[in-house]
Amino acid sequence: MSRLTDDELGVLLRETFTEREDLADQLPEETRRARRAPVLLAATVLAVVAGVLYGVHRAAAPDPVEPAATAADRTSRDARVWALAIETIVRKDEPKTGWTKAIVMDLSDVGNHHLRKGPSISGQQRKLMGAIVHPTVPLQFADDDPSPAAVTCPDPRAAVLQVSDVVEKSGHLEVSVGIFYGCTRAETAKYKIERKGQDWVVTANLGQWGN
Repeated sequence: MSRLTDDELGVLLRETFTEREDLADQLPEETRRARRAPVLLAATVLAVVAGVLYGVHRAAAPDPVEPAATAADRTSRDARVWALAIETIVRKDEPKTGWTKAIVMDLSDVGNHHLRKGPSISGQQRKLMGAIVHPTVPLQFADDDPSPAAVTCPDPRAAVLQVSDVVEKSGHLEVSVGIFYGCTRAETAKYKIERKGQDWVVTANLGQWGN
């Protein structure tokens, strides 16, 4: 579309706000006195009526600035990262006959563990994590501190899981996860998590929890 001249833009604005021309009389005396060009008055009326400023013939709009992550954004992000870490480790250790269930112990501030500084995994986060992991294993949550053996020894196809806080690093995230299954088998991992398009993906295993 060709760029409108100042005169053409002034005509367009005046036609658009013909029924609101009386607003011009409500403008400050200095504005009514300084009628240098029709486009200036029309643009002023537009700003009063629409409540926004209109830049005439701006050379170029600035690049959009990505807003800082809100608390809600981080809450959803952490849930997705925890689910990704859980799904990665349960797939790695999945029995040939599959899992019956996996129980996440939220040890943000339980007993003497304090594996996470908190806050506790919220109900909304639990729903999101369950929906992500469910195709691999049904996910449950425990707010107390049960013995993993009490859960997994009667059912060797069950797993008990723990996750760390999500740690922000330069250009990526890190999260640790631990799994206990088969009555005596246990494993931990620290995963490097990076953004690929709209998804978070595990790009490296950085070793064991705490390293």
